[in-house]
Amino acid sequence: KQWYQRRVAITAGEDRGMARYDNFRARMPDQQQQGSKKKGYEYQVVVQVNKKGYWDDTFASKPLPFVCQYCGKYVVLSKHVSWTAAKGHCESVGLTFATVESKEDNAELMFAAELALGDTLHEKRWNNDNWVWIGEKEQMDAEGKGNGVWTHWDDSPLPYSPKWDFKLQPDNWVKKRGEQQVVAMSRKDGTWDDSFTFLKRPFACMCKERSCNFA
Repeated sequence: KQWYQRRVAITAGEDRGMARYDNFRARMPDQQQQGSKKKGYEYQVVVQVNKKGYWDDTFASKPLPFVCQYCGKYVVLSKHVSWTAAKGHCESVGLTFATVESKEDNAELMFAAELALGDTLHEKRWNNDNWVWIGEKEQMDAEGKGNGVWTHWDDSPLPYSPKWDFKLQPDNWVKKRGEQQVVAMSRKDGTWDDSFTFLKRPFACMCKERSCNFA
């Protein structure tokens, strides 16, 4: 109990005082130790969270995934899914498919993608790892062909004029499974590319309201 009062704090590189919330598992924290008298001991003095949201004290040297405090509106997920599945997944967790309204939005989305996916790109430009699905699409005519009008996923107007990847984009390639009619953003430079809905890529969701200002 004494350790709990002294050590359980939400920090960001320096001591920020007592945590205003905790969700420890039963009988935790237990402050186990590892090591030896000769090499020195290490104690469980930091917190890890499991998939159900429960906390546990653990060793600071333990390699684990990590989370940053990011106050922007975009959330990028590494799971590779189709464009349609991406939209559904965002909605299933109370978010919306990411849309871009401005150059600033595009830059923020790039930042969010780097936070989530890192800055390492696949050597092949068109590898699906290098692209992130966003909620933009082309309007289709009565015959199922693109009419050159690009909108948000919900058919609302797209006020932003994006920088498309290469000079001839969007090029509306057509295959047996359909026409390129949705958008992926390049993790390399933020440019857009029209694409087939069935390709599986990371994707971006959007919070309905941002929690603070993006910097």
